[in-house]
Amino acid sequence: MNVFDRRWSDINNINSCSYIELNMAHKKCDYSNEEDRKIILKEFRRIVKDILQPHHDDDFLFRWLKARDFDIIKSEKMIRESFKFRKKIGADAILTSAYELPEVFLKYPVTFSLGLDSENSAVRVFLPGICDYKGYVYSLRTMDLMKLLVYFLEYDLKMMHEKKQKIGTLDVKSTFILDFQEFSLKKFYDKAVINAGIQLITMYQDNYPETLKAAYLVNVPSYFNWIFNIFKPFLNAVTLSKIRIYKTDEWQEEVKKTVDLKVLPGFLGGLRADPDGDLRCNDLVNWDAKIPTSYYLKQNMISGTEEDTTMISTTVGQRAIFRVPVEVASSGCILKWIFKTKDYNIRFGLYYKKDEKSKQEAVLPIENVDCQVIPEEGEYICENAGTYILFFDNSYSWMTAKQLLYKVEVEDPNTVETNNN
Repeated sequence: MNVFDRRWSDINNINSCSYIELNMAHKKCDYSNEEDRKIILKEFRRIVKDILQPHHDDDFLFRWLKARDFDIIKSEKMIRESFKFRKKIGADAILTSAYELPEVFLKYPVTFSLGLDSENSAVRVFLPGICDYKGYVYSLRTMDLMKLLVYFLEYDLKMMHEKKQKIGTLDVKSTFILDFQEFSLKKFYDKAVINAGIQLITMYQDNYPETLKAAYLVNVPSYFNWIFNIFKPFLNAVTLSKIRIYKTDEWQEEVKKTVDLKVLPGFLGGLRADPDGDLRCNDLVNWDAKIPTSYYLKQNMISGTEEDTTMISTTVGQRAIFRVPVEVASSGCILKWIFKTKDYNIRFGLYYKKDEKSKQEAVLPIENVDCQVIPEEGEYICENAGTYILFFDNSYSWMTAKQLLYKVEVEDPNTVETNNN
């Protein structure tokens, strides 16, 4: 495929992408060829150099190019959107003391790492069979669920990068084993659970391209195809090609070729056991995984509805704009929001002003948000003190006013830390 052989008329949003040299536009490249691969990598690095960090090597850049079939325009858009997401969620600091794992996960864990296999790929076990889906979704906000998944992914990537520094070269890919033993449709079948699952899948594919080696879905129930078909439309072709589904133990032969049996739990066919010989590995797994309702967040049960008395209601008229200014006293504070419209979508963005004399600048670009069914929630780590303005834009709608429910809060990590001490 020739990614440079394209017309400028194919570029939908030239303003959002960096300028690509015209002498590259019609250059034919064979991406299996080392020299041609260097050409496209050099050009891609040039146009995204403003966001790259020293540890972003050619292998890292190649992942984004491959994920978008070596279309530089699409690859640039993908990586820039991902960097915005990482900043929004605090991904670069998630393995530091700045982030604490939620108590509900520490008491009711649903995943653990097996370290690296013989090919230096990270291996992680997920336990969707015993997971209390509703308990997790109702105990954590969607943003916190994303942070939790990002923590696991970053932990595994860090492990592989450290190994790569020692041995010089390594294909940074992970293997997931998803054990559906004891799966219950009753625990899973909930609108909020399904929506959270879709958002987590989308987040993973958009921000960790070309990092999946294989996903083994094991001990699946007889009706699993019905469940899988709910999520299948949201899985891209590359991810689908890496998924293997097993009702029996046939998968073990393939996994045992690379995974040390001493670290593979006994309940998955390995030799790992508790000190008393129990193959269920209770030191890793809390088999009584039902999450008490005391962990539930009230806003998650009635979030974004008229029943949530903490939500503010207003009407954004047709061809109108509604602004919510929020004063942030110090840098490092976390600005959090949740909003929902009654019937139609609305455009949303975030702006910042240092003081009254300063010019307003965009922090998060204005985008259409389909929040009429599922509330939209987000957060932003404020780098500077000042006024942050939530911007709700209905100016594009000439005929329809929008009923808006919203809630905004500012969390100061320093205050939280002081209170905890």
